[in-house]
Amino acid sequence: MPTTISRSNSTISNHRSIVENRSENKEGTTILWFDTDFSSRKDTEHVKEQLRLINDFVLCYADLEQCITFVQSTSKEKILLISSGKQASQLVSRTAHLRQIDSIFIFSLRVDRYQHLTREYPKIVGIYAHLGSLCQSIQQQIDRLDEQLQIFSIFDQSQQLGKDLSKRAAEFLWFQMLNQIVLRFPRNHQTKRQMIETCRQYYRGNIKELQMIDKFERDYQAEDAIRWYSKQSFVSKLVNQALRSKDIDQLYRFQFFIKDLSKSLAREHEQLLLFSEERTLTVYRGAKLECDEIDKLKANQGRLISTNGYLLCSRSRTLAFSLAKKATKRTDIVGVVFEMKYSIGHDGEQVALGDVVNFSEHPQKQEMLFDVNASFVLESVVTEDEVYVIRMNASAEGQKIARDYIELMSNEASEMSTEIIFGRLLCHMGEYDISQKYFERLSKESNGNDLAWIDFHIGRAHDLKGEWLQAQEYYKRTYEKMMSVKPARVRDAAYMLSNIGGIVHDQENYDEAVQYYQQALQLYKKYCPSEYKNIVQTLNIIAMIFRKQGKYDDALERLHEALKVEQIICYASSHIDMATTLNSIGDVLKRQKKFDEALEYFKRALKMQEKSYPSGHTDIAQTLSNIGCSQGNKRKFDEALTYHQRALEMREKCCPAAYVDIADSLNNIAWILDEQGEYDEAIDYYKRALKMQETHNSTGHIHIAQILNNIGTIRRHQKKYKTALHYHQRALELREKYNPTGYIDIARSLNNIAFTLDSQRKYDEARDYYQRALGMQEKDCPSGHVDMAWTWNRMGGTFRRQKKYTEALDCYQQALAIQERFYPAGHIDIAWTLSNIGSVHRKHGRFDEALEYHQKALGIEEKHYSSGHVNIARSLNNIGRILDRQDKHHEALLHHQRALTIHEKCHPSGHVDTAWTLNSIGDILRKEEKYIESLECHRKALAIQEKHTSTKYIDTVRSLNGIGCALGNQDQFDEALGYHQQALEMQEEFYPTGHIDMAHTLNNIAWIYDNQEKYDESFEYYRRALKIREQFHPSSHIDIARSLDSIAFILDNQGKHSKASDYFQRALKIYEKLHPNGHANVADSLSNIALCFEKENRCTMALDYYQQALSMYEKFLPVNHSKRVVTERSIHRVTEKTQNTVQCASCILR
Repeated sequence: MPTTISRSNSTISNHRSIVENRSENKEGTTILWFDTDFSSRKDTEHVKEQLRLINDFVLCYADLEQCITFVQSTSKEKILLISSGKQASQLVSRTAHLRQIDSIFIFSLRVDRYQHLTREYPKIVGIYAHLGSLCQSIQQQIDRLDEQLQIFSIFDQSQQLGKDLSKRAAEFLWFQMLNQIVLRFPRNHQTKRQMIETCRQYYRGNIKELQMIDKFERDYQAEDAIRWYSKQSFVSKLVNQALRSKDIDQLYRFQFFIKDLSKSLAREHEQLLLFSEERTLTVYRGAKLECDEIDKLKANQGRLISTNGYLLCSRSRTLAFSLAKKATKRTDIVGVVFEMKYSIGHDGEQVALGDVVNFSEHPQKQEMLFDVNASFVLESVVTEDEVYVIRMNASAEGQKIARDYIELMSNEASEMSTEIIFGRLLCHMGEYDISQKYFERLSKESNGNDLAWIDFHIGRAHDLKGEWLQAQEYYKRTYEKMMSVKPARVRDAAYMLSNIGGIVHDQENYDEAVQYYQQALQLYKKYCPSEYKNIVQTLNIIAMIFRKQGKYDDALERLHEALKVEQIICYASSHIDMATTLNSIGDVLKRQKKFDEALEYFKRALKMQEKSYPSGHTDIAQTLSNIGCSQGNKRKFDEALTYHQRALEMREKCCPAAYVDIADSLNNIAWILDEQGEYDEAIDYYKRALKMQETHNSTGHIHIAQILNNIGTIRRHQKKYKTALHYHQRALELREKYNPTGYIDIARSLNNIAFTLDSQRKYDEARDYYQRALGMQEKDCPSGHVDMAWTWNRMGGTFRRQKKYTEALDCYQQALAIQERFYPAGHIDIAWTLSNIGSVHRKHGRFDEALEYHQKALGIEEKHYSSGHVNIARSLNNIGRILDRQDKHHEALLHHQRALTIHEKCHPSGHVDTAWTLNSIGDILRKEEKYIESLECHRKALAIQEKHTSTKYIDTVRSLNGIGCALGNQDQFDEALGYHQQALEMQEEFYPTGHIDMAHTLNNIAWIYDNQEKYDESFEYYRRALKIREQFHPSSHIDIARSLDSIAFILDNQGKHSKASDYFQRALKIYEKLHPNGHANVADSLSNIALCFEKENRCTMALDYYQQALSMYEKFLPVNHSKRVVTERSIHRVTEKTQNTVQCASCILR
């Protein structure tokens, strides 16, 4: 557990929770000290006392994981992290990238041992062996933080104000409204006493601050507010942090001081207007900022900016530049000067600015103070004398925007006061707890505010926190209040029904959710027919629910109704609203695999957005992303990449703080590159997205898990299974930890792990994970879920690779049954399952059945896809493989060539699937004795594989073997041998413990040596091939029989007919077991044995085997088949030999 310095003494006291520690820090800075050996340190208390003299809030941790968890849970403070040398590397590597970590100090006697960390992590200020130098360095960083510009908010003036605000816009508006809200807080004569008591309680044990609080209580007068704020006392620290953290309770306690400060500033502002001889003032603020903050400012030139609190600045340019250039050991921060121009006496509303020189303890600083709602136009960011100069003009535009927003919200919702709108903004900022507290306080001191809206917003805070039962209770209470008044507030009541529907929807009770939204829709249509926007929005939400349920036709019906309403209305914003509906229609069509139709709608939406929005609007970027995804689904990867890159460029330029959206674009680009086989480049994009999510989206664990899964999938494609497994397991851990009821997502992670284990041939482990995935899917939906079909299909693949074809077929049939239950006939996903069933029949040698299933799959795909889709190419290749096995080589070739045409169209620069198809064509051409054409195909395949894989890639083995075979068939044996040896070396590297595919390569090498009459070498390679097949195949596998045959032929060529006969006999037993009712292969074995006996002049035995062979050939082969003819001649020949032998024996006897 963490420890903190006691407020009553210097002993270490345990805290119940991390949250409790965090909530205690009412200042902006935390000193966090990590040391695993606190209990053994004799100077612990002394060190902590020294640290608290620098900064009041100090936390100590001895447990690494608890320390990291605290850091990750903190977002509103800056942390100065001190670590002992022990475990420093682990702590720093896992926290240095987090924005809340400002500076890092390592406290260790072994300074040299940790110097390398300062080069790796720029936030490390230094390594310290002595407490004095450590405290001095920390004090310097605290002083720098005190001089820092407070966190700022940015507002894009071009964006539309409405109910759905971005977090950034809401924050800007909240600070613009803050002053007038504080001034409206109900007056309470006890507020000063409450504030002082709060400060005493907080600073208990801190003698220095307690003395200052006593002085404040004794001497403070209203006209002293500026003096107390400017001296950087406890008052300014606590007020500034309350503002930055939007701590309503703290602001309420300090209201009397804030009111005094604002009134004092207003007076000084009046004095400035009356007596200043200057028409334009230029004031400065020197600071240090991180580089990404500079980039954010550069990206927002021309927009409004405001500080989240009061802004103290100076008339002295020299002083500001001196502060900006002040030396620091941090290497990742740069000096900046904010240069702010202020027009005095400008007509109209002005930003409040006061000269505070007469109140300052340092009059030489020539300080001036802006009020809390000051806003500026960010004009430019330039460099001057190695310092960034941020030029801004003070503007009252922020106050006007706030007034416009209040008016808009008041018009859209009756009885919604400024106080309610202010609290509502907190939810837009994600500050749900603060919003709830604010409205609960407002309900007790309503001061004329509408109680129905107050109840609603308490419910809304519960809703956004996932506390659905409490939220639903408040929403229903609000609905009843709105319907009970005369006249009934029907429009607002309909809005309540929609919110109840939203809760039920979040609970995944989709049918019930639709009922609530339908009720709301009926109210709008009946009582508020002019509420077009609400009607359209409700129709869109109902459509979204239908889409989630897979009821795509119902979803399209509602969306087209919404579109019709928008087309009829033609109000000013109609076109841009239509773009949202068009995008939604496109999304549903995309899910129906109707990619061409989807693209039409996305492009219509884009055209409207580009006409209505300024270039670079976030909605344009999203539509570009939608188009990119549809082009990707059509396998038009180059076009898709162009759209995704446009979206990324737009988001990075115009919305650099929209990290989630930027990460989404990075993910989309990575997916396209993955599909193109550009794996390393795809990994780079995924890692950029991952870093962005981990750094800027502390709650984005689900997004992080998805990226980890994507990286794992690519590593699996690259055959880097150990690395792939690592990423998939990390994703699973995140999902189980942060979304334990997200059974479908957890199941997907389990499936990914299973698939990776399957690729490692760890089939039993893989099946265990598939079973766990099925269990999760059944938990999510006991009546069945379409994802279960995916799991059954994958598990079937595992059984298939284990040669357990009966079990595989059962899995595929399970998948097919689920799909036929949940999908309409001919759904595209059914094609995958049909294809899998066909593959099992092919493995069983049931080629007619296999062909039927693959042709069904092809039929579905041709209906759903355009003629050039890669899935069609896959089915064509599957059919080609079967036709090839049926010795229908010409038909097989035609199917593979059709597949090749599709691949070359979809992947003009090449793809590994194109290489696979080329190899298949090359194999068939070789069987047709078209060796030159075959060689060309295999070489093309190899070139593609080498181009699209940066490292050795095991799939190139097939190309190398294909080239070797084509060369061998042309008697170019030495060159052929080189390619086969290269293939074998690659397999031995990838499969150090052996692999069944190695047997094929060993056979190819043996065949070359055989043709070169190097029988000993040939025998050795055939023997190695046999050994591998016996290792990986069951004892009666046909490939073992073929290896036995090959060895027998070598022995026969060496004149070792008796040994050859033994091998042929072993092969015969396998053939007979495989074909108990006879087969041409059995006849071949009988014939081979007969020939061996004949060569040994054992004619009786030879004749017997030839006759058995002929009997079987007559059963399975046509009359004129060459094998029947040859066997008949052999029988005639051996019969003559037997007769001649008998005649010779008779002559000898005579």
